[in-house]
Amino acid sequence: MNKGVLNLAALLAVACAMSVGCGTDDDSSPSGAGTGGKGGSSGSSGSGGKGGSAGKGGSSGSAGAAGSPSGGAPSGGEGPNGGRAGSGEAGTAQAGAESAGAAGREESGGEAGMGQGGASGAGAGGEAGAAGYTTAQVARGQLLVRSVALCGGCHTATNGSELAGNAAFAGGNLPAPNLTPDATGLGEWTDAQIINAIRNGIDDENRQLNSAMPYWLFHNMTDDDATSIVAFLRSLPPVAASIGATNPAATAVAPLSPAAFPVTSLPTSDPNYAKAQKGQYLLSGVAQCVKCHSPAAPGVPTANFFSGATPPVPVKIFASNITPDVTGIGGWTAQDVATALKLGVNKANVALCGAMPSGSASAPTKGYGGLSDEDALAIGVYLTTIPAVSNAASAPSLEPACP
Repeated sequence: MNKGVLNLAALLAVACAMSVGCGTDDDSSPSGAGTGGKGGSSGSSGSGGKGGSAGKGGSSGSAGAAGSPSGGAPSGGEGPNGGRAGSGEAGTAQAGAESAGAAGREESGGEAGMGQGGASGAGAGGEAGAAGYTTAQVARGQLLVRSVALCGGCHTATNGSELAGNAAFAGGNLPAPNLTPDATGLGEWTDAQIINAIRNGIDDENRQLNSAMPYWLFHNMTDDDATSIVAFLRSLPPVAASIGATNPAATAVAPLSPAAFPVTSLPTSDPNYAKAQKGQYLLSGVAQCVKCHSPAAPGVPTANFFSGATPPVPVKIFASNITPDVTGIGGWTAQDVATALKLGVNKANVALCGAMPSGSASAPTKGYGGLSDEDALAIGVYLTTIPAVSNAASAPSLEPACP
């Protein structure tokens, strides 16, 4: 275990209090394929219950059968065969045999992950990716990291290597750690430990991470997406950088319940209903819009999600009301929202400013510009069909002109 390393105090965190994403743009250049790695791909879930995600990787075998759907496995609890049951909504998982992946290390027992639904292993005939993952998993993880969760906005220093840490994050008071597969980064972490940090805010030494790392949002991320993020992080070139190793432990905050998020007004029979559901998942489990565009205390959204946050005086960062109210984005179409995310202009074709990490015509893959058209539109369908909340102080029309 990498003692004291990295304390993922700001893993995948938001760098600003009232802007979408992290205020710095996440437009890192594509990384080369990494070597080695610890985990194979996730073991398949067993019968009954919701199986755990990636184990520590053996050369063969599948995950042990999941237990009853009722009753979550205790966080960090020991499972049979040396496996450690993770936290989350897994059933009473039997963390048994190794997960698939010839590139993984042989272990006497896999570690059952945390989760809402069993993590998927490589499909039959699937193409091999980094450290035993499929190329599809690595590609999905790359999309989530670079264009949805925007991890690089916090974990990539200006002119630094992608996700190799950012000593200047939070003014240097809470450096964003190195997430590359080096020994000074995540190289000695198991897949299950990385996922536990992402979704539960617990590092490899069982220490609580700072809520600047939005584990309270990522807690709702699916097993497949969490595992794909691990796959992408394993594929990065290792960079030696002991950043964030001394970050202090913190007090835990409660995860946001998916039930706390507003739901679409579309009936299930509407052809756009599935898009709205997908948009809700992205905003309740991966993208961090709710942190910036909602009242929060301290730093965690409390109520009236997406209704905007009262800007400071003088206005420097403006997180507007993005509900379909006249004081928000009333009158916008789903495509208008998608255009704002991907091209950085509002319905009136005025450039968005502040720390909104949208794409632009000159940098089309920067930040949210890298979203797939499908995902951007799904977010648009969701935001334009949730209940309207009035908040005149955060009306988009009050946003100051770009400097």
